[in-house]
Amino acid sequence: MRDYVKSKDFHRHMRSLLASGFQELGWESQTAGKCSFARGGRVCWLQVSQSSNSIMGAKFTINMTEGSGSAGDTRILFRLNEADRKVGKALEASIIARLPRPDPDPQIEVVGNNGQPVLVKLGDLARANPRQWDAPSDVWLPYFGKNDLDDWATFLLPRLERLTAASSPEKIDSQLWAQRFRRLARLFRSK
Repeated sequence: MRDYVKSKDFHRHMRSLLASGFQELGWESQTAGKCSFARGGRVCWLQVSQSSNSIMGAKFTINMTEGSGSAGDTRILFRLNEADRKVGKALEASIIARLPRPDPDPQIEVVGNNGQPVLVKLGDLARANPRQWDAPSDVWLPYFGKNDLDDWATFLLPRLERLTAASSPEKIDSQLWAQRFRRLARLFRSK
């Protein structure tokens, strides 16, 4: 049986996997407990779903905040292109297929497609969601163990530059701009 990765360990492990890719693109790792990276006025951070447990695993997505406040939050996996989505869909299916079945695996009642109660095995609740890969859709990446996170990091790293591209010209902090201007002015001063 694989060990389920809890939220704290998820953030630690994903930071170790993604930090070098973000740093190559000029992002700085944030010191907070969550896996997050900042560049200029933007912050990328990984969000774990609230409905996660050691039976069904969990899902995560990546958000980017541009500017201040949550109004600027964007789910960057929305930016995956058609080829990315095809690869991601296959990876999701393979990760779901290797999830361990609960023992025991009781039947539980859930709401069916037509609104009526339906009995399903608990282990069947964790399924791939192929519709999420149809653009445009909100994408959440499932995982159970660290090897699943390793697979998602391998999927994400070559796509980071495109996924984290600024939606508008990158804003430069005014204090940083002033500091750079003073340095430049010092170069032209006569001694």
